[in-house]
Order: sequence, then structure tokens, then C-alpha cells
Amino acid sequence: MLDKILWVTHGDQRDIFLRHAQPMTATQVARQRRLSVDRCNYILTELAARGLMRCLNPSSRRSRLFWLTRLGKAWQRRLRQLDGMPPLRHDCPDLDWDVYGSLCYTHRSAVVKTLSQPMQPAQIKRRAVFRNPRLRMSANNVRDVMRDLRRAAVVHPVQRARRAHPLYELTEAGRHMQRLLVQAEVGR
Repeated sequence: MLDKILWVTHGDQRDIFLRHAQPMTATQVARQRRLSVDRCNYILTELAARGLMRCLNPSSRRSRLFWLTRLGKAWQRRLRQLDGMPPLRHDCPDLDWDVYGSLCYTHRSAVVKTLSQPMQPAQIKRRAVFRNPRLRMSANNVRDVMRDLRRAAVVHPVQRARRAHPLYELTEAGRHMQRLLVQAEVGR
């Protein structure tokens, strides 16, 4: 038991462990902390091996989401208290984590983060590229993503009068996933 806490008390693993407020992939952690993806993947895997975190979507080969166990939450609270830091408000809604993990790819996350109102694929593409000028995405890419998101019940079509093509908006689960994606992007 003591070896768990000693390993977590130093270096990058301490920073990652103390600031882990929601389920995240190694890539999301790497972007937030400005570390290599390999280093973050190693740290998250080691935290899981020590029983402080667990993988929420173990069947996935990529975009594995890691979240604190009950023991991990207690240790995080204790370490933050020792450092004089306030406890974190953990954000872990009841979602399909396999679906959320599949949203952590560039085009899918850009589409979900962009949907703020009912929109057509071309509108989504324009706003997504405006938000991130380095994003290379076409309206056809958005249509393909929307088909997958409809199957996963993340979005649903909205028919409007005098419109040839449907508009799409997020479902309740989609709004929760959008919030988690945005929080993972900006960090807390």
C-alpha cells in the first residue's frame, strides 16, 4: 500500500493524479499537461495497475479512458489536502464510455464541440474550421461523422420547414459528452 503512495508523490504522475477531475485519454492528458502521449499512457497504466485508476473502456484498442477508483479518489483528496489544495469536483456522468472514447478523435470531437444549435453539415464544417484553422475537414467528412453519431445516439436530426436537408442537434447524452470534451480541451 505504501509503494502506491510513494510512486504517486513524485514527478509527472503526481501532477496528473492530483488534477484528474474527469475520465480522460492519454492524449487528452498529454495536451493538457504538455507531456508526451507515451509518458501519459505509461503513467495512467501504472496508476491503473496500482488500483488508483481504472480503464472505463477496456475493450477499446485506442482512446482508452481512465478514471479514478474509490481508493484513487480518497488518495487524491488526501494528497490535495496535504498540499493545501481544495478538493476537486469530480465530473463522471453515467455515459457509454465506448462511444465517448470514439469521440476523442479529431473530426468527431470537432463536430461534437461545434454543435451549439441545430445545424447542417456544411455549417458545422465552417464553424469547426473557424474554431481550428489547422483542421482539414470537408462537409462530406461531417456527413460521415453525423451518420456514426446518429447510430450512437449522440445527435438526432431535426426537420425544419422548407429545408431539403435535416439539421442535427445533440441529444442529452451528446451534451454531456460535449461538456467533457470541452473540459478536457481547456483543462481545469
